[in-house]
Amino acid sequence: MDIEIINGGAADVERLGPLWAQLLEHHRAVVAGDWPVRAGADSWERCRAQYLDLLAKDEGLLLVARRPGDDAPLGFAFVVLHGPGATFDLGERRGEVDTLVVAAGARGGGTGAALLEACRAALRERGIAYLSIGVLAANPDAARLYERVGFRPWTRELLTRTD
Repeated sequence: MDIEIINGGAADVERLGPLWAQLLEHHRAVVAGDWPVRAGADSWERCRAQYLDLLAKDEGLLLVARRPGDDAPLGFAFVVLHGPGATFDLGERRGEVDTLVVAAGARGGGTGAALLEACRAALRERGIAYLSIGVLAANPDAARLYERVGFRPWTRELLTRTD
């Protein structure tokens, strides 16, 4: 599939709602009721506000995949920029892929891998040496993609209810 990846901004965020809705429903299916998933409109509004805030503060990067000559997004990656941690010497900043989504009809064609490589390139341009990504434990297909493009296990996050 012929795609291009652009650096997105606030105006591009407004067109990502339908892709976010696909990702939300995918997550709902993957966790199969084990964990609560927000309603679509509430989820998108929270996500949209977070993206806009992080972009405005230069603490986030948006990369949008599309077909050349077509403004409709096929997928996107949103990277959050974190400051230095106290334990691991990963530099003054590191990137974390907060969101990676590819439209259902475009999956399996290399768009996700291309978006991840674009994330790496954008971070290298900023002098950032490390990029992390989280994956739902119940989503082994995504984990295989991430490992195939060079990610290795680093941390393990666990979740429980408090009651």
